[in-house]
Amino acid sequence: MSRGLALLLAIIGGGLAAFAAVVAFVAVTAGVLWIYVFGDNPWPAWVDPVMGALMFLIGAVIWFVAARLIWKRLTAPAAG
Repeated sequence: MSRGLALLLAIIGGGLAAFAAVVAFVAVTAGVLWIYVFGDNPWPAWVDPVMGALMFLIGAVIWFVAARLIWKRLTAPAAG
């Protein structure tokens, strides 16, 4: 496999993994905050910026880790 194709697959695969993880994180975190912390009352103003920053950080880290794992697997020498 060419290195360019491996890089493209790693970037796309890492992005998809990060997207799925961020969607799950936001759903679970918002659910927990709604059920156990804030309820139906107005939420404090700091929640939105903090959730946005966490989404970005978690997504970036997972994207990097997943893309690196895919890259390593695709560019590893053939066993044999």
